[in-house]
Amino acid sequence: MNNPNAKRSQMAPLARAVRAYVAPVGRPSGPIAAYDPAAEGQFNLDSPPVPWLTLGYVENFQRTAATKYEALRNGPLGNITVQYRTQPEARLEFDLPSWGKLQMALSGGTEMMNALATLPLSQPQGSGGAAIPASPLQSGSTISSLVLTTDQLALFVVGDIVAVDADYGGQTGYIGAGAPASYLTSPLDLGTHLDYIRRVTFNISTVSAITSSALTLAQPLLAAPVVPGMSVQRVMAFVDREGSSFFQEWSGLFVVPADSGGRACFYYPRLQVAAGGREARQEFAAPLFSHMLHATLHALPTTDLNDGETVLCYRSYLPTKYAAAY
Repeated sequence: MNNPNAKRSQMAPLARAVRAYVAPVGRPSGPIAAYDPAAEGQFNLDSPPVPWLTLGYVENFQRTAATKYEALRNGPLGNITVQYRTQPEARLEFDLPSWGKLQMALSGGTEMMNALATLPLSQPQGSGGAAIPASPLQSGSTISSLVLTTDQLALFVVGDIVAVDADYGGQTGYIGAGAPASYLTSPLDLGTHLDYIRRVTFNISTVSAITSSALTLAQPLLAAPVVPGMSVQRVMAFVDREGSSFFQEWSGLFVVPADSGGRACFYYPRLQVAAGGREARQEFAAPLFSHMLHATLHALPTTDLNDGETVLCYRSYLPTKYAAAY
């Protein structure tokens, strides 16, 4: 006789931690990064497909469904005859042990400023003072190699974080190559804000090597291809600001990888920050402790093209081979 429990152990998603990935949303009405569980073989957790970016592992991952359930009642006893849902809402919380520009953007939610390397004696500013002039990219630059003139190459060293984007030209609306990084309701002064787009852009990377003509980057830039008119500047720090008006928006994918058994995935097509930035303290052996970034996010609705239904999140389970179906 077949044992109905023989494959039960393969039905539980077991993992050491949840892996997190984000992708920029084309705002205000542009493309949303897709995740298709039927094409799971195309999503390599260690090398996610474009445009997905890895956030690393997250801890204390918690999902909350806040959609309201209402009922129509009928008859003398007020029996429930029909149920329906109103005000679709879902929230998501987790802690990020790693600090970086993406991690801070997901936890803080406002513009993520790049504090550019400053000129000597420049007036101090909370988001960075007057910057060293940008180095224009030369012909032949790619998302992995930034060609510069010899004198400009001398301004950089291996290990520098760099921001690559266009000069600010007086435009309004969403700005930033590769991912909307800020929203301007009115033009800024061109004389003092030439570097503004590079101050907020997500088009950043780390210099891994320097050749006789170019900076070699450790990670490809987010925006492809590199376009004429872009320049590069050194980034000294990442800064967010409590109280500013911009809301980050990203697609999110959270994976419980299969150490044993199947894989569980939670795909949020649109996520916006629902609370200001704060840190979660994690105790180690006294007196050591760490500060993890705490993210609280709202899921925004999208429409499923298969049937026109409103969707906040897709939860999928990918069974391991030969596992029971139920």
